[in-house]
Amino acid sequence: MIISQDGYIVTNNHVVEGADELTVTLNDNREFSAKIIGTDKQTDLALIKVNAKDLPAITIANSDDLKVGEWVLAVGNPYNLNNTVTAGIVSAKSRGLGANANGIESFIQTDAAINPGNSGGALVNTRGELVGINAMLYSQTGSFSGYGFAIPTTIMNKVVADIKKYGSVQRVQLGITGTDVLNHINRQKDQGKEIDLGTNDGVYVNSVSEDGNGAEAGLQEGDVITKVDGKGVVKISELQEMVNAKRPGDKITLTYLRNKKKIEKTITLKNAQGNTKPIEQADIDVLGAQFRPVTKATMEQLGINYGLEVIKVNSGALKDAG
Repeated sequence: MIISQDGYIVTNNHVVEGADELTVTLNDNREFSAKIIGTDKQTDLALIKVNAKDLPAITIANSDDLKVGEWVLAVGNPYNLNNTVTAGIVSAKSRGLGANANGIESFIQTDAAINPGNSGGALVNTRGELVGINAMLYSQTGSFSGYGFAIPTTIMNKVVADIKKYGSVQRVQLGITGTDVLNHINRQKDQGKEIDLGTNDGVYVNSVSEDGNGAEAGLQEGDVITKVDGKGVVKISELQEMVNAKRPGDKITLTYLRNKKKIEKTITLKNAQGNTKPIEQADIDVLGAQFRPVTKATMEQLGINYGLEVIKVNSGALKDAG
């Protein structure tokens, strides 16, 4: 999906993962060699670029403005059927599937047909504006059965901006595990237990990492997160999307219930290294690889105090050296 006239293109990470060379073919059959600018496994997005000017770029809309029941169109190349367009409605928003371990999942669900080959294609509204990147289908047969999923532009825009500026996605985490409040209540009922958390909406906190952002905000097991920056949270996929929009050094205000009493805390978010500064990723063309500073967890695991992690090896000196 061409997002700028100077050649930036967004697709899925799983489309380009492991590729040594990329070729982009446009509708007018022009072909360009493409370079991977950056990838993000957690959102399954990749930013690539071709050396071209005045390309036909799509207009990007705010996926938050989508309404359930609104008509959308899915564009792609399923089964090598180029430029196939299918129509459907938005079936749900902020859908989490658990398909990507440690991934950021807050999908747009649609019944527009999405099949193998649609990955990386556009999900557009009736004005032809981009609202999502087609990512996956849910099916027991491997073919479309009414459930297609797209990554919303709110997530895409953050990933693209970070890769352009820093070379990698700047990410913060609350350092908690949790579940939708309603799911937690229903599980307790299945065990014959009655529970009153003061709300049926929000995220029930199962555990809190002692050195994470959630701990700094005072979160404890059994709390229920109801708002982020004053905006209501109904389920954990919404919480993931809201936190994913933040960068190290940003402030966040969490509203949560403890024993049905409201607590509100504002903190400055830290990254996995425990600081508030962005991590810039080195891309050394002569070596043909991309690097980033090792995380605190990796240093402890390896027993080191510093170092760079090799996150991707392309054609170049390092690959030639094995």
